[in-house]
Amino acid sequence: MNVVKNFLYNVSYQILTIILPLITVPYVSSILGAEGIGDYAYTYANTQYFIILGLIGVTLYGNRQIAYVRQDREKLKNTFYSIYLLQLITTAISLIIFIIFVFVFNKGNYRILYIAQGLNILAAMFDISWLFMGLEEFKKTVVRNTIVKFASLASIFIFVKSQEDIIIYTIILGLSALIGNLTFWFYIPNSIGIKKIKISELNIHLKSSLALFVPQIAIQVYLLLDRTMLGLITNTSEVGYYENSQKLVKIVLTVATAVGTVMMPKIANTVALGDMKKVKYYIENSFFFITSISIPMTFGLMGIANELSPWFFTEKFIGIEKLIIVSSIIIIAISWSNVLGTQLLVPLNKTKEYTISVTSGAIINFILNLVMLRYLGALGACISTIVAESTVTIVQFYFVRNLLNLKKMIRDILLFFASGILMYVIVRVIGIYMGSGILTNICQGAVGVITYVLGSEILFRAFKKESIIIYVRNMIKDK
Repeated sequence: MNVVKNFLYNVSYQILTIILPLITVPYVSSILGAEGIGDYAYTYANTQYFIILGLIGVTLYGNRQIAYVRQDREKLKNTFYSIYLLQLITTAISLIIFIIFVFVFNKGNYRILYIAQGLNILAAMFDISWLFMGLEEFKKTVVRNTIVKFASLASIFIFVKSQEDIIIYTIILGLSALIGNLTFWFYIPNSIGIKKIKISELNIHLKSSLALFVPQIAIQVYLLLDRTMLGLITNTSEVGYYENSQKLVKIVLTVATAVGTVMMPKIANTVALGDMKKVKYYIENSFFFITSISIPMTFGLMGIANELSPWFFTEKFIGIEKLIIVSSIIIIAISWSNVLGTQLLVPLNKTKEYTISVTSGAIINFILNLVMLRYLGALGACISTIVAESTVTIVQFYFVRNLLNLKKMIRDILLFFASGILMYVIVRVIGIYMGSGILTNICQGAVGVITYVLGSEILFRAFKKESIIIYVRNMIKDK
């Protein structure tokens, strides 16, 4: 049950970090408009490159290493401080490079925006969330960060009043990230203790984290490069449309990727103990669970997009529903790659295979962006991302083909897909009949969930001779 509790804690926090900004989306969209949202997204994406450079794969590497040594307190202490000292040095270097970038290569409003975005680099400098992920201690951080996030939400409504307040909006979000990460440190004296580390002890961590740095760069290419290339090839209004469409997809993805955050250290620890049978068991159950929720999330978001967009994004984002419908497809692809890559390949230390998969997606994303952005704008970015994410997933399926029971996994996928399609059809009928509005979306959501659960139950009883509800209940109890 520890996995389930950690999953729920992590889901609650991750959803909080995205839902609270999403609560402000209708307000911020009406105040800043597509151009203002685009300016923020464009400068934020470019700032993230420096954060990636500064972290050099530490987040994923630190999570895994802490999970390996958490039973030995002295090794845990030494590992934590060694990795964090490395992180502190590299992010400080990255911050210096960012300052040069801002004052040498940027002028006007973008310079001021970039200075405000610099708070996110400071936040990354103090980010030790990977420690608590590796320890599987997710409860400690939720309460403190909840207070910070709500303060951020209130600040946006109080201080952001016009399009000129884009700087204030950026500062509020940056400070929220910084203060949130600083709160992690309150637990260190009691949880870890204090230890001095020599610079010479960093070499082994530097080499290992750099091995994960390459795939992290590749991942960020198709997470951030879309916004950068859209801003360069088209305009920031297109970036604004793309950014808002992706926010809805991210909130849905949060639930699925939270499973990966919880399971990765669990599986890494099991690998360290040498129990590969249990690793396979964890992965196959995790894949089943994520498939069961990612498919209805995909078809559900596609089904409600037309009725959601007009009231949620306001009239300043007319047509954004098309981007949402297309982008919804990546929910399934990213959810599966989260299981196969983050939960399996990384804990097994198959860095080469993991790197090949994400690099393939990054290359395809870059090539498609060059071809499609000029003609299709934000829609082209959505299509490029779908193809890239699907490529990553297909390559990872190939690498794990001998480790898992793919026939069983595919059979489950087909049953869930059938239920998802049925749910989509009924949700669309409700939307067409009732029209746009909050009440419509509530009805669509309620009826959609009932349809999907009943459809899955009927199909599983017919083809697998078992109740999916009882199966999931037993799986959770077993974990």
